[in-house]
Amino acid sequence: MTEGHDALYETIDRLLQTDALDEAMAALETAPRDQTYQVLRIKLGLLSGSMPPGMAMQKLIQMMRETPDLPGAKTLYQEASKLAYSGRESSVAHSHPPPPVAPKR
Repeated sequence: MTEGHDALYETIDRLLQTDALDEAMAALETAPRDQTYQVLRIKLGLLSGSMPPGMAMQKLIQMMRETPDLPGAKTLYQEASKLAYSGRESSVAHSHPPPPVAPKR
């Protein structure tokens, strides 16, 4: 990933944090389709209400199994868990923590 992509991702994240969802969506269209892009798409889905918290958590678990130190994934998982709890959704996070990540061999 280049510095230009890092700056783009930071800009998109700031847009999401300020609820500028349309602008964030437009900026995501120009972003490379990597794992950071996927995390930001999930965040956009959570904030816009187009993705239920449980689904977001499942996707994030899969991504964190592949890349345990994926930037923003753990924090977003925690946010999704809080959303699920506040929305009274059943969630694996409330009864079981995320599974441990086995190191790649």
